[in-house]
Amino acid sequence: MQKYLIKFLPHIGCAFFFSMFINVLALAYILYLRLLFDKVMDSRSMETLLFLTAAVIGAYVISGVLEVIRSKLLVRIGVKFDQVVAGRTFKTMLDKSVAAGSVKHTQGLKDINSIRNFLGGTGIFAVFDTPWVPVYLAVIFLFHPLLGYLACAGAVLLFLTVVVQEISTSRMQARHSQSSMNTDQFLNSSMRNAQTVYAMGMFPAMTTQWKQFNSQDVCYEDTLAARNGFFQSLAKFIMMGTVVVIMSTGAYLVIIHEATLGTMVASAMFMSRALSPIMMLGNAWRSLVDARIAYQRLNSMMEDEPQELPAGDLQEQPDKYRVEKVSLNLGETRVLQNISFTMEPGEMLAVTGPSGTGKTSLAKVLLGVWRPDEGRVLMGDVFLDQLDQEVLGGKMGYLPQELELFSGTVAENIARLGEVDSPAVIHAAMQAGAHEMILGLPQGYDTRLGPAGISLSGGQKQRIVLARALYNDPWLVVLDEPDSHLDQPGREAMKEVLSGLKAKNTFVVVITHNNELIRLADQVLDLEQGRVRPLGEGRDPELEEA
Repeated sequence: MQKYLIKFLPHIGCAFFFSMFINVLALAYILYLRLLFDKVMDSRSMETLLFLTAAVIGAYVISGVLEVIRSKLLVRIGVKFDQVVAGRTFKTMLDKSVAAGSVKHTQGLKDINSIRNFLGGTGIFAVFDTPWVPVYLAVIFLFHPLLGYLACAGAVLLFLTVVVQEISTSRMQARHSQSSMNTDQFLNSSMRNAQTVYAMGMFPAMTTQWKQFNSQDVCYEDTLAARNGFFQSLAKFIMMGTVVVIMSTGAYLVIIHEATLGTMVASAMFMSRALSPIMMLGNAWRSLVDARIAYQRLNSMMEDEPQELPAGDLQEQPDKYRVEKVSLNLGETRVLQNISFTMEPGEMLAVTGPSGTGKTSLAKVLLGVWRPDEGRVLMGDVFLDQLDQEVLGGKMGYLPQELELFSGTVAENIARLGEVDSPAVIHAAMQAGAHEMILGLPQGYDTRLGPAGISLSGGQKQRIVLARALYNDPWLVVLDEPDSHLDQPGREAMKEVLSGLKAKNTFVVVITHNNELIRLADQVLDLEQGRVRPLGEGRDPELEEA
C-alpha cells in the first residue's frame, strides 16, 4: 500500500500548503482583537478601526476560499485514491480468495472506503493543523513567559489525554472491527442459506448464534463509547479549564501592569486556537484509528502480491496438454500427490474416485486457479502459470459443482459478463442443450437472474452454467459432476455434448461417477487419497470395462 500512497503525497502536500495559509490567516482575528483593545480604544482613531476591520474581513474571505479549495482537493484525493487502488485491491482479493487453502477476503473494499472517508473528512484537518500548535504557543510566550508556561502545560496535558485514549481504545477498536466482520460474514451466510435454515427448522440455533455475535458487537461498542465519551469530556474540561486559567492569569498581569487588556484577550484566543487541533484530533480519533487499521489490513493483504512472470503466448490451440508430477498441499494436508498424464486434442479424461480424494482440487490446478506445490502443468510447451489469467480464462471452460449465476441477464451470464456476442451466446446455449429452455423463460435470453431476477431450478442453472463454460469454443473444458442436477433426458443430452466437444478437438476433463460418461472417456484417472489408483484395484468391475 505504501507505493500507492506515495503517489498521492504531492497532492496531500498541496493540501497541507493550503492549511499553512489558513492557520496564518486565523491569526488575523486574534491580532485584530489585541490591536482593537490596545491601540484603537486608546487612540480612538476611526481610520485605524476601519482599516483593521477591512483587513480582518479580507483575511476571513481568503481563508474561507482556501478552506473550500482544501476540502475539494482532499475529496478529490480520496476519490482518485479509490479509483487507483480499488481495482487492484479487488483483484488481490480475488487472487487470494482462489488461492489453495486461503480464507475469503471480503473487507478490502470497505477498508478503501475507510481511508477515502478519512482523507475527505475532518480527521485529516486535525492532522494538518496539529503541527501549528507550537507556533501558537510560541506567540503566547512572546506575550508573557508565565502565560507561555501555562499554555504549554495545558497543551501537554491535553495531548497526553489523546495518547492515553489511543492506548486505551486501539486494541478494543481492532477487536470490534474484526467482530463486525465476523458478524457480517455470518449474516451473509445465513441469508444465502435461508431456505435450508427454514426447511430444516434451524431458526432457533441460527438466532442463538446471531445473538452471540451481536452481543459481542454491542459489548465492544458500549465499551468504546464509554471510553471515548470519558476522554472527550476530559479533553473538553482540560481545554476550557486551560483557557480560563490563561484568562485569569492575564487579568492578574493586567492588574499588576505587566500586560495589557489586549494581551489578556489575545492570549486566551491563541490558547483556544492552539488546543483546537488537539481537541479535534481526539474527537476524530475513531476515524483516524479506523483508517489506520484499514491501512494495516490492506498492507498485510497486498504486501505479498505475486511477482509478474514473463508472459507466455499461445496463438493457436496446442497439440498437447500435459500434467507432470503435480502435488498440492492445503495447509498441512497433501491432497494431490505425483499426478501425471498427457492429453491429445479431442481426448476426454474421466476423473473418478471416492469423495474427498482431490478430484475438485485437481480441476482447479488444471484450470490454473491453483498453482501446484510441486510439478508443472503445460499447455503445449508453455507453463500454465506463465499465461495471463484473463487470456487463459478465455480459453478455458469450467462447470463447477456449486452452481452460481451472477446478477444480470441470461445472455450476460453465458457471455461471462463481458460484451455479449449474440451468435456466440446462442451457439453455446445450443451446444449445452439449453437453447429451448432459455427461450421458454419470461424474456428469453434477456431474462434477468440473480437477487432481482427469477429463480431457476438446479437443472436449468446447470445448463446455463454449461453454456457459459462452452462460450467461444474453449480449448480445455473441465466439467465437475456435470449431470448432478439433470434428469435422464438431460444426461443423454450431456453425452451428446461430450461427443461434440471431442469431435471439435477440445481437451475434455470430466469428474464423474456416472459409468455411461466414463465409457466415453479415452483415459480414466482414478484417484484415492490424492494418488492415482491403478485400474482394477478396489474398483467396480463395470468401471474396469470402461
